[in-house]
Amino acid sequence: MIKEILKEKETVAYLSLRNDLKNHHLAHSYLLYGELNPLKKDAAFLLAQSIIEGKDDFACEECNTCKRIKNNEYFDVFYIDGHASLIKKDQIEYLMKELSKTALEEANKKVYIIDNINNATSKVLNMILKFMEEPHGQDIYGIFISDNIDTLLETIVSRCQKIPFMTRDFSFLIKEYENRDFDYIDAYLISNIKHELLDINTDNYNLGKEFVYKTIDNLNNIKYIPILYSREFFNIIPKEAVKEVTDYYLDIFIQILEDALNDRKTDDEEYDYYIDLLKQNDISKLLNIFLDAKNKTNIPVNRGLLFDQIAAKIIL
Repeated sequence: MIKEILKEKETVAYLSLRNDLKNHHLAHSYLLYGELNPLKKDAAFLLAQSIIEGKDDFACEECNTCKRIKNNEYFDVFYIDGHASLIKKDQIEYLMKELSKTALEEANKKVYIIDNINNATSKVLNMILKFMEEPHGQDIYGIFISDNIDTLLETIVSRCQKIPFMTRDFSFLIKEYENRDFDYIDAYLISNIKHELLDINTDNYNLGKEFVYKTIDNLNNIKYIPILYSREFFNIIPKEAVKEVTDYYLDIFIQILEDALNDRKTDDEEYDYYIDLLKQNDISKLLNIFLDAKNKTNIPVNRGLLFDQIAAKIIL
């Protein structure tokens, strides 16, 4: 259960949240912050479950209500994913409209979770701040997740109960994916690029990884790189899967570049072989290319043109 993992991995966060629950002293806004850590999102949903369940401890995580909340099927818990794309004005306007309505569920409480709140414009952040400052006639709780609070509006930070997360530990996620019959290296990669336990489309993941390896094999084949993308990559990917496969491709490439840059080895013979191949190239240049491409996917973008740009930068 998440509460048991939280107790073991993030003692400060566990004790802080449990103390608020036991003393019935819940803040109306929480900020879960710290470097990249998969437990922040899990802890946010656990807190939402606990608020809705309304007992003097963490939620059971097993009842139908808890499962509905975790699966985004509970009508009075709202989740905005700032990792998937820039948090937009219309998302916050919709959220405010829904929060202003009477609660639909028996608990008569509403919780909203904004993940990666940093990925919002100052205008959107000010909309959130204004909403936080306004009095509400019913129980409404906000939970914000941030990797870096230094870039947030100080006025938002100051209005939140701050819950620090101290470590970047994906070991428990790796084990969970291995329990789902993923090989170690796939469990390692998915845990590091997704930071949560998900139902993975293995065909799309495998296709993304296959082309990462194929790209690394041909980094020095300048004439072939554009052909690899235009004639092979986008001819093989089903149209409906382009976004997911290219996201996997970019995420996996960035992870293996970071591992190569930091000389990390995994004891997976194939993966470590590609780390060694990357060391024969300008890793910093490649990392900048792929990080820039990943950042551009936060807004609607033509993936074919994006990969043409990647190819052009690689062969320069």
